[in-house]
Amino acid sequence: MTDVLAFGEVLWDVINDDAHIGGAPFNFAAHARLCGLRAALVSSLGLDELGARARREIAALGVVDRFVFTHRTLPTGIVAVTLADGIPSYEIKRPVAWDEIAFPEGCARPTAPRALYFGTLAQRSSVSAGTLAGLVREFPDALTFFDVNLRQNFWSPGLVEEDLAFTDILKVNDDEMKMLGLEPVELFDRHPRLKIVVETRGKNGCRVTPRDGEAFSSPAVDAGPVVDTVGAGDSFSAAFLAAVLDGASLREAAEAGNRRAGQVAARAGAVPEDMRTTDKPDV
Repeated sequence: MTDVLAFGEVLWDVINDDAHIGGAPFNFAAHARLCGLRAALVSSLGLDELGARARREIAALGVVDRFVFTHRTLPTGIVAVTLADGIPSYEIKRPVAWDEIAFPEGCARPTAPRALYFGTLAQRSSVSAGTLAGLVREFPDALTFFDVNLRQNFWSPGLVEEDLAFTDILKVNDDEMKMLGLEPVELFDRHPRLKIVVETRGKNGCRVTPRDGEAFSSPAVDAGPVVDTVGAGDSFSAAFLAAVLDGASLREAAEAGNRRAGQVAARAGAVPEDMRTTDKPDV
């Protein structure tokens, strides 16, 4: 049985012709696996060298790639990163393979996961959005984890509201909270399925608001000077969800998320090389 099914983009950040693998679902799935969960990705790659490299990375991390499909015409996703005086700007290319994530006819379907992870970016196309909607219908008992993860103009308040209707756990950062004007109490009123709102606050840790219970804050974990924060939020999501699935309290889950995010921020890369061992053995 798969513990978590992560839906969405696998892409490469290209800086001065140097490519670095990423995409929130990829980062999340990698850290979920490293936290001891059985993780599988649902995505699409191009029939190109970057696609082949991505598949090797996924396999090396122990993430199931059976549902990472190869698109025959669209290229593997890339983000062109331009540096101006050290400040990066991003251009998320389109159309790319993950804009058309779909299960080929006759393809084996995933078995019911314990949890389903998704964000907004892969829903910028109707094909991928339709596939996600199908998974939600197919696995009504899966715990749904929605990491808003707003990027460029590939989202809308309406899309976020639609996704919240089938969300159990919402993860949002403090900037997104302000952009969307979200208030946990109002969200609970509008969305009866929603159980937990997690707001990450960078150096200030996180705030967790459960539907049933008192909201609380959990401090960030200082694992050393910040090297870069790429992937820190995704690693928080993975560790938080892994703890919840393991039966931990929400406070323990928040501490686990903050601890892993701090460790990632203190190292280079979204999935640092010296963290690529599982926290517990396969079962």
